[in-house]
Amino acid sequence: MARQTAHMKSSTPNRFSLLFQEPALEQAYRDAEDVKALRLMRIGLKVGVAVSVGASACLLALLMANLAQSVLPAGLSHGMATRQVFLSMVTYALGSAVCFGLTFTANFKKHPQSALSALCVVASAALAYWVSTLPSDFVAQRGFMFLVVHLFTVYGLLRMRLLPAIATGWLSMVAFLLVLRITTDMDAASVARQLFWLVICNIWGMFICHQIEWALRREFVAGQERDQAHARAEKLLCNILPAAIANKLKATPGTLAEQVESATVLFADIVGFTQLAARKSPVELVALLDQVFTQFDQLALQHGLEKIKTIGDAYMAVAGLPEPQVDHALRAARMALSMVETVQRLAIESGEDIRIRIGLNSGPVIAGVIGKSKFSYDLWGDTVNLASRLESLGEPGHVHCSAQTATLVASHMNVTARGKVDVKGKGAIDAYYISHPS
Repeated sequence: MARQTAHMKSSTPNRFSLLFQEPALEQAYRDAEDVKALRLMRIGLKVGVAVSVGASACLLALLMANLAQSVLPAGLSHGMATRQVFLSMVTYALGSAVCFGLTFTANFKKHPQSALSALCVVASAALAYWVSTLPSDFVAQRGFMFLVVHLFTVYGLLRMRLLPAIATGWLSMVAFLLVLRITTDMDAASVARQLFWLVICNIWGMFICHQIEWALRREFVAGQERDQAHARAEKLLCNILPAAIANKLKATPGTLAEQVESATVLFADIVGFTQLAARKSPVELVALLDQVFTQFDQLALQHGLEKIKTIGDAYMAVAGLPEPQVDHALRAARMALSMVETVQRLAIESGEDIRIRIGLNSGPVIAGVIGKSKFSYDLWGDTVNLASRLESLGEPGHVHCSAQTATLVASHMNVTARGKVDVKGKGAIDAYYISHPS
């Protein structure tokens, strides 16, 4: 419970600074948001270029037709040179195009928030210079409205983080008013009035940006937790089912079954397990089984076999499934011999009389997934049954196999004929023992 509480605390952003306590989570959020901010900025710059080019084309048409005075609103046409506005639009288009190109540079990608902040401050100064070309009474009364739109973009549209957005907003205000004060003859009262409204806009923008980022950070954490839960579910499914089978089951839900013409089934069983269980506590017994079967799982991974299941002290695996393997019998034989060696080593280390019997058989098998709430990948067929019988009829410390398996591994292993063995339901069949080549 304490661990869960600590995790929740570290994944909850600070209510004021909005920073995560966990550095890795904070960095992950910044990386993800920087990519999105960069994408949004490029879209915004494309729109800016398109709008300014369109406006420039319209103004150029007005200039060519000498219609500027009759088309522009009366409040703005007086004392305003259409040519200056046209040049401003062209300059803005060129500036936006240059900024768009800069977004693809290595330094911009490395520090997108800082670069974006610097561009916004420069843009506010350029905006002030353009505003200064408008009628002086309009600039004194309403010039700040152009920066309000700029601040709205900074705090709401560019998806900047809170602290960079605050720095950008206030520096943009200072740059805007400073350029206006230098390039126009605005009196102190007009500057103070514009300063008042821009301060209000910055404070309101900070609140909006705070709420947006708070929601984005909470959404990011929820997405991370969802991805982690999905990864855990995927890992659990792949622990229950072979990865190839799990992928097929996700792609095509329903009954999944296939018949394979040639695979090798391995059965192993600990000899004298009943007596071992009688003299050991439950905890000691389970710990010993876990140690043995964990070693077997590692061997299965090493030799390319697929573990099917464990039943009590019995272990079942298969080679040649779910992916076909030409050398499936040899893989199974090598794993079986490694299992014998592993149990002998564990017996010496633990001081317990642990021995193992192993049976192998090769041939056609049916494989499939059964169950709905609890999936199980299993095998069926005479090949499976005979492998199980050979295990029970074998000798401790030996790998017992059928004639089919012996034929497949004879060129790589020592194969010793045991003679006929009586198998229930099959009668007398030839059986063999496998050992490492001398």
